[in-house]
Parts: sequence; structure tokens; C-alpha cells
Amino acid sequence: MLGWFRKMPKPVAVVTGGYHGNLGPIWCETLRSMGYVVFVIDLPHYDVADLSSVEVARSKCLMRYGVPEVIVNNAAIDNPPGSGASFFGNFDRIMDVNLTGAVNVCDVFLPFMVREKRGLIVNVGSIMGNIGADWKNYKPGFEKPVGYNCSKAALIQLSRSITTQYGRHGIRSATMAFGPYASDKLLKDQEFLGKFLEKVPLKTTITEKSLVNTLKFIIETPEFAGQQVLVDAGYTAW
Repeated sequence: MLGWFRKMPKPVAVVTGGYHGNLGPIWCETLRSMGYVVFVIDLPHYDVADLSSVEVARSKCLMRYGVPEVIVNNAAIDNPPGSGASFFGNFDRIMDVNLTGAVNVCDVFLPFMVREKRGLIVNVGSIMGNIGADWKNYKPGFEKPVGYNCSKAALIQLSRSITTQYGRHGIRSATMAFGPYASDKLLKDQEFLGKFLEKVPLKTTITEKSLVNTLKFIIETPEFAGQQVLVDAGYTAW
């Protein structure tokens, strides 16, 4: 079974959640600019929380392109302000997508990466995986779902564990985590942004250039393994 995959002249990358959200398309474009062929695992075609769906995606990726050298586990959900979320609300589904989804992708691709004796798995974390959400940043009545924070914290440990378990096979993993990205949606929410930036030493959000540079750093630094890059303009330095 392990010998039928295709070999591509270009390196292959897999990005989950690559079609939706603020960050997925940025990771895809960055990888393409670095010479990678990108295979996207995303709704409506694939659900990372469904192992059988991820297995189908894996088979198509291997047949069409080959074994990925880079996997970016980006797929994630949250209950944003205005959604009527509660602290424990939607916990199971958030964990299923954000954490189990990443585990499913690692599970189905790692045997092939082991055979190739190389590979990098990048897990997209968040500052919320390092701190508790400050309720004072949000409008009255909104509670930041703890499932999101728990899932992002767990990805840090997933990166460590993959590195220690599979490093002997030439495979490494790392987490990249960011403060709020300066998306159009974020910039329109001046009330939240004003409250949040009061506690940011550099008084700035995270730019697209910084997102791109962080992913490139991880890919181009082969000794960087099992650790987290946290880009937050100093928010967690207090």
C-alpha cells in the first residue's frame, strides 16, 4: 500500500482550512511562492474532524501529487463575539475540529512521511493557547469559549510529541501562534481592538508580512523542532 503514491518534481504541501478564514489562503500563497504544490483539505469536500474523510483526502493527495514535505494544520473554528457563545459552549465540536482534526491529519500522513524519512508538520496555534481570555476585552454578555483556548494549548504539546516520537525518522513539528491578525474584519471592530491594544506593548496587530515570515522561518530552519514561535507584539510579555 505504501508504494503507489506519485512523485512530483515540485515539493508538496498540505494545508487544512486553506480555502476559508483569514489565514488559510495566506499559508497557501506563501507555500506556492516557495515552490510548493499545495493540496488543500477543507470543507465542503473534506472534514478534518472525520477520520474517514481525511483518509480520502490523503489518498487523493498521494495519487495526484505525492507525499507532502510540509503539512500546515490550520483548520479551526471558534465562537466569535456576537455569536451568543458561552464559556463551555460548543466545546466538543471546537476540540473535534481544532485538535482532533490536526491529529487525524498527522495520523494518516505520518506513515508515508516516515517512509520518505523527511517532513515538517506546522500547527497553527494562538496567543489563546498561552493565556486565558480577558473578559474585559469583550462586550457585556460575551464569554470566550474555553474550547478554543484548550485546543490551541494542546497543539503546542502535539508539536513537541511528534518531534520527540518521529525525529529519528527525519520528521519535525512546530507551532506558530499569533496575536490578532490585522484583517479587514478585525479592523472594523474598533471597540474590541481599542481594548485589546491597550495591553499590547507595541500597540499593534500582526501584519500579513509577519505571518508569512514566520511560516518561512519554520520551514527554512531545519533545526527548529518541537517548539513554538509566538508573535504577539508583546501581549504575553506582561
